[in-house]
Amino acid sequence: MGSIGDLTAVVTQGLGVPKPLVEALAKQRGITVFWQEDAAEPKPVEPTALIMVNKKTSGEFLSKLKPKMVAVAFTGYDAVDMKACLEQKIAVYNVPAYSTDSVAELAIGLALAVYREIPVADKSIREGKWVISSGGTELKGKTVGILGTGTIGVATAKLFKAFGCELIGWSRTEKKAFTDIGGKYVKTKADLFAGADIVSLHVPCNAKTMGCVGEAELSQLKPTSVLINVGRGGLVQQEVLVKMLQANKFRAGLDVFVKEPVDPNDPILSAPNCVLTPHVAYKTQEALARRVVVTLDNIVSFSNGSAANRVDTKE
Repeated sequence: MGSIGDLTAVVTQGLGVPKPLVEALAKQRGITVFWQEDAAEPKPVEPTALIMVNKKTSGEFLSKLKPKMVAVAFTGYDAVDMKACLEQKIAVYNVPAYSTDSVAELAIGLALAVYREIPVADKSIREGKWVISSGGTELKGKTVGILGTGTIGVATAKLFKAFGCELIGWSRTEKKAFTDIGGKYVKTKADLFAGADIVSLHVPCNAKTMGCVGEAELSQLKPTSVLINVGRGGLVQQEVLVKMLQANKFRAGLDVFVKEPVDPNDPILSAPNCVLTPHVAYKTQEALARRVVVTLDNIVSFSNGSAANRVDTKE
C-alpha cells in the first residue's frame, strides 16, 4: 500500500461533478487522478486505485491495470468482477448511504406520479386537453410494503409515514428502526405483496436476491397496486413484470431495469400504467458531491489499512 502523497487513481467513468473539483478534492488527500474514460489500454499501470461507478469491470481489464484496490463510487458493486478481485487480491470499497435521501425521495415521487397520473396529465394539457380521468388516488391511509428494511428502506418508510401511510415490511433481518416508526413485519414476501397497496423494493442485488421478485410475488398485487423499484432492475424478473403490466395486473414506477440503458425495442417501454425514469434515483447534486468525497476518502483509508466501507471481505 502507498502512503499519503504518492497515491494514484485511474478514473474510468465521469463522477457527475466537474473534473477540476474532483482533482482538487483528490489533491487535498494526496491523490493524483488520471482520467481514462475511453482508454482501451489503461495507463498508468499499477495505480493505487481504480475509480469506477457502474461500468462493467472485467477481470481481464483488472489484470491489465493491476490496481491495488477498486474504489466503487456507488453503493452497488455488482458491476465489479468480484471473483477476479479475490483471485488478484484486489480490495474493493463502496460508498454506502451517500444517496439515501435522494433514492427515498424518488420512491415517493414515482408513487405520486402513478397515483396522481402526473405524466399523463402533463402530456394531456400540452395537447390541449383538460380532463384526463375520473380522478387520482391519495397516499394517505394506504398500506406501503417495504421489501428490505435497511437504511434506504427505512428512510423511504419514514417519508411514506409522513404522508399518513401504514407500513408493513419484509427483510432477512428485522430492524428496530422500522418497528420504531410503526412498521410491522410480515412472514413472507408473498404476504407483503398481498397486503400492500404500494410495494417499494430496497434489497441489495446480489446472487441471493437476483430475480427474487417473480410471478409468485407479483401475482399477489391488485390491479390498483403499485410496484416501485428504485433499487436494482435485476431484483425483478422483467419478462414476468412486462407480461403482467401489459395485462393490467398492477401499476408501477420504475427507475431501474435489467439492461441499462434500456433497448429502444424493450417491451417495458410500451407497458401501460407505469412511470419510467432512467436510473436517476441516486442522481442529485448533493448526493454526487458526497459520493466523490467518500470515494476519495476510501482510497486514503485503504492506504492506511482501514477496512471501513470495504466489501470484498464480505463476499
